[in-house]
Amino acid sequence: MERGGQVSCPQCGAPAPFRGTAVSLVCEHCGSTVVRTGVDVRLLGRVSSVIDDGSPLLLGGKGSFAGRGFEIVGRLQLRYARGAWSEWYLQFADGVGWLADFQGNFAITVPAAGADFPGFYDMSVGTWHEVHGAKYMLVDRRAARYQGAEGCLPFVAEPGLTFFALDLAGPDDQFVSLDYGVDPHNKRPAVYLGRAVLLAELGLDRLRRFEGWHD
Repeated sequence: MERGGQVSCPQCGAPAPFRGTAVSLVCEHCGSTVVRTGVDVRLLGRVSSVIDDGSPLLLGGKGSFAGRGFEIVGRLQLRYARGAWSEWYLQFADGVGWLADFQGNFAITVPAAGADFPGFYDMSVGTWHEVHGAKYMLVDRRAARYQGAEGCLPFVAEPGLTFFALDLAGPDDQFVSLDYGVDPHNKRPAVYLGRAVLLAELGLDRLRRFEGWHD
């Protein structure tokens, strides 16, 4: 519900601080997913808690990438045949992005202009494709099931949904993700461009600390 511009969780009444263009939010008090449509909010139900995978990243952490400051405002945790990983939703001053977090490897991508591609099942690992004038090799295909979430997200992530995505790699750690959403036959997936990163270069102001771990 919304009171005087302040959004509250319909389940427990706690503040629901939506950020930017976020569409859904996991209430940090009761774990319910709150969905925003215009000025209205509705309750989707309880969302699965994220599994502690030992990630050093934290919601609310602030850093910078390519000279642009960002804040980590949400997290989507997914699982597929090769394991689980997290996609951290980033809010820049002038847009949004994602920080992929998979077994100690990290990559940041930001939205790029869309383009036509074959369907998810028509793309094979090891093949080369042109994306915005550069050549990239398809290195991974993922049909991943939504496992849990926290914070704000730009879409409604319902438990049990399967997301389809392709990862392509280029020179100098360049990285492309083609996001087919829940439709593997979509011929115009969302395109995200970026590169692999080291946590140290992001200058994050808050990280989880582990015994024996040095920056």
